[in-house]
Amino acid sequence: MAYKLTSNYFLSLVFWPVACAFLPKQSLSQDIPSPSGKFRIGHHRFEWTDSSRTEVLSTDNSMREIVADVWYPAENSGNAAVLYLDTLAIHRAFGNKGLQSILGAQAAALVRSTGVHTHAIEDAPFTRTLGSAPVVFLSHGMGMIIQAYTTQIEEMASHGYIVVALSHPYDAWLVSFSNGKQITFETKQRKAAGNTEDQHVAYENKRVDWWAGDILFALYQLFLINKLRPSGIPFAKYMDLTKVGAMGHSAGGRAAARACQLDTRIKSCADQDGVAMMQPFYPDAGGTGMKQPFLLFERDRNKTLTSEDAASMNMKLEELVALVNDLRSKKKAALASTGGSFHVLLHFDSSSHMSFSDLPLLQAKNNIEAATAGRALQVVCRYTREFFDKTLRGIKSPLYDGRVKLNYIDLVQPYKKKENKN
Repeated sequence: MAYKLTSNYFLSLVFWPVACAFLPKQSLSQDIPSPSGKFRIGHHRFEWTDSSRTEVLSTDNSMREIVADVWYPAENSGNAAVLYLDTLAIHRAFGNKGLQSILGAQAAALVRSTGVHTHAIEDAPFTRTLGSAPVVFLSHGMGMIIQAYTTQIEEMASHGYIVVALSHPYDAWLVSFSNGKQITFETKQRKAAGNTEDQHVAYENKRVDWWAGDILFALYQLFLINKLRPSGIPFAKYMDLTKVGAMGHSAGGRAAARACQLDTRIKSCADQDGVAMMQPFYPDAGGTGMKQPFLLFERDRNKTLTSEDAASMNMKLEELVALVNDLRSKKKAALASTGGSFHVLLHFDSSSHMSFSDLPLLQAKNNIEAATAGRALQVVCRYTREFFDKTLRGIKSPLYDGRVKLNYIDLVQPYKKKENKN
């Protein structure tokens, strides 16, 4: 029997669909935080076409197109600062109310008046103090835009990472190209895939695989750039492609995990609150998930189930308890099937699914909300960055070595590397 998991309790267990649709319209009270690292930040944009894949969601059999915004440690430069959002492109796609549909009315007004700034400079020279830098791919949540993760991106870049932030067309709220082409979120085929829980997850799994393909294609492009070193790309000869990571939020987190499963050139990956039926990824028939280190960083309400919870799902309490226990057991088995993993829990009541993005901070209604949202985001940034410090750079991490635990964190659970019995 397939149970329909629709109660509030299960919102953290299933894959969130169009994330921005859940966001309330609130007013802006705080700019995005300044990055804590010592490096200035540069930005360069790519638009790539993958001629090996026909776009399955297009109506014209075009090839798959990918936009990559690359943020990197840089020198000071007199070039133009990077806009937080291209408001003109959003206006062309959605009209006057397009921006406020994702940010809220007052936050949208402040962005339009340049009240929200990045800390990056367009095509600034790569920093002279680094011989090379590790590369981390970042994928957005379903229905989101990559710019909503600017705080996390800048934090990583300021600590010496090259961050390749991918926009996945048809699954992002909007992807705009330099030739004026715009691709908005595709809903027709999503609806046609079905309305049941199983059908929804099956459709999302296909999209996760497609996004993982985007990550691997982008990795191929970086290898070409490193080899050919074309002019005009500030970081062309500075990428250390022996130290590659992948991360993402919600659907993007599952895509990062899937990319790790498909290609061991990606050395570690982090999933931020991206699970389907509690699973961040699916181990193979032999019980192996991936060979690389893995981070599941999520919000999970580990509450005592009640008869009311069961009734809301048309289940008996003992059935619901058995189902949840089975899902949790499978999650633990997945985390134990990697090259060593960590399960980190962000405090449920002090955060939301969107706390891995800038949006709760930008939409805070007052200074108290802004302080809470900003602190949660800074904790997310530090735990994520130290995971990659540890797994890509071999740097000791107080947060993962058990010496330090920050507020808003309920759990840091390590899992040892799965031993290969062969």
